Amino acid sequence: MCCCTDALVRSAAFFLDFSLEMLTGALVFPFTLEKRGGIPEDEVQKWLAILLAVYGLGFSLGSPAFGWLADHYRNRWWPLMSGLVLLLCGTLMLWFSSMVQLLCLARFIQGLATACIWSVGLALVIDTVGSSNAGESLGLVAMSMSIGFVGAPSISGFIYDRFGYDWVFISMVVMVIIDIMLRILIIEKKDAVKWVLLDTDPNDPRQRLLPPVDDGPNFDLQPHAHPIITLIQSPRLVTAVFISFVEAIIMTSYETVLPLHTKETFGYTSTLAGLSFALVVFGDFFSTHAGRLSDRIGATPCVVTGCLSMAVCIFLCRYTDDPSIESQVLLWVCLLGVGLSHCLVFVPAYAEMSLTVEHIEREKPGVFGPYGAFAQSYGLGNLAYAAGTTVGPLWSGFMRQNLGWGWLTLSLAIFSALAAIPSYMYLGEPKPKRRNSEEVESNGQF
Repeated sequence: MCCCTDALVRSAAFFLDFSLEMLTGALVFPFTLEKRGGIPEDEVQKWLAILLAVYGLGFSLGSPAFGWLADHYRNRWWPLMSGLVLLLCGTLMLWFSSMVQLLCLARFIQGLATACIWSVGLALVIDTVGSSNAGESLGLVAMSMSIGFVGAPSISGFIYDRFGYDWVFISMVVMVIIDIMLRILIIEKKDAVKWVLLDTDPNDPRQRLLPPVDDGPNFDLQPHAHPIITLIQSPRLVTAVFISFVEAIIMTSYETVLPLHTKETFGYTSTLAGLSFALVVFGDFFSTHAGRLSDRIGATPCVVTGCLSMAVCIFLCRYTDDPSIESQVLLWVCLLGVGLSHCLVFVPAYAEMSLTVEHIEREKPGVFGPYGAFAQSYGLGNLAYAAGTTVGPLWSGFMRQNLGWGWLTLSLAIFSALAAIPSYMYLGEPKPKRRNSEEVESNGQF
């Protein structure tokens, strides 16, 4: 049954992240603002930015809050289901609203729902597969997110052109309902263990080998009143969260300035500009391999290599400022390199968040209470990522407009290279502390 549970959780997580990107990435907002909201055409761009910022605000505020909430419930069912219902409400409000204030509220609700689903969903995956397989499983999640990210514009555009505005939102609602059905079918691992124990003969001598089932383990230490304080005292976790922030800045910077750069330099249409950015996202299709590699050799070599290789690729992008064929080919190769480096950094960094929680619990049993702090650790990571998605567009837009493409790519390359330093110092399983010579000498005399 546990194997079936693992497979179902992986499948549900894959569909959940694919549909989440589809729901929050459908490109119908210009029509919604102009036709439904009555916004003048020259103000549409401003309100699009506001809708994006409001969504990021909901994501930022909700990530630590829902992480804390999920870790204080025995199971993940209610928090995750609440997030899905919240997502459904936000989508319906976005569908039927005609006032721009309600559209902003709907996007804020979608941001809260995304924070809940990400924080609780990632914790559920780790609960099921264990931290030893975190990299490979989170790689699957990252790959599904990329498929949704790439597919959202084309699929929503196709539905809108062929069937109309309402059918875009009908498809969104159907996907949320499928998400809810998949969540109902999931059996959490601890519940599956209970059923195994109930079906076991009490006289079977192997019964004593099975773990006892209580409402919660009996810890000797009192749990910390604020587990997040314990988490942020770990340099390993802070580094993983910082890497999430760095990756968000780099990816959203490219998303912001690449279409304009390719249009002005190479004369690309919006379609060609979108295909250029797809090269960056293409690297995430190898996320499962990056996660498997991280599980095998550790996060440190993966993240350090990824940060340095990304810095090189970003630096070379500064030489793509003329309309020659050579510049275009160099840009494509560099964008592909950035995407591959991103998956080598992002997945191991998120896996480190759960591994850090396990390490702290081994060192201080019971410090996080009976249900751990996986959701809160991912809440911090999501908070950092949401902050990066806000800083990235502002930084890249300011740098390109005032200093140019070359200085922008140089600054991003330096930022990526500097991120390799704390990654080398703090990521990975800490080495066991050596006893000092006096302790060894005294033990020898004893």
